[in-house]
Amino acid sequence: MYPQTGFTKGQVIDYYTGIARYILPHLENRPITLKRFPDGIGAQHFYEKDAPSFTPQWVKTFQIARTSENYVINYILINDLPTLIWSANLANLEIHPFLAKAPHIERPTMVVFDLDPGDGADILNSCEVACWSKTYWIG
Repeated sequence: MYPQTGFTKGQVIDYYTGIARYILPHLENRPITLKRFPDGIGAQHFYEKDAPSFTPQWVKTFQIARTSENYVINYILINDLPTLIWSANLANLEIHPFLAKAPHIERPTMVVFDLDPGDGADILNSCEVACWSKTYWIG
């Protein structure tokens, strides 16, 4: 998966297994967009919203109608360890959850600030903005 370091898919799966108790509560009932890297991070990746045709029956999904077409997307719900491991085995290296939980996807339960440093800024500047944001939004 990571040719420069030799980090393998098995190690990715082991990593997700190890952090499952920390990550699963944050993913529960949130529809997921997968970002898959089937040939490793140095090769082409793709986003996948609709559960693949080979998705096992035990993997829970949640249907959401597309607004632009008469089409329904079956999003995966990563609610348990077997589904998390299955997702990692698909080389889903980035898990993109909705900010809302099924079935109430019209009601976000969190907000996310994406603080990527840009020109003239570094990671420490992003950390400073994160602290300001926390103080302003949370108190």
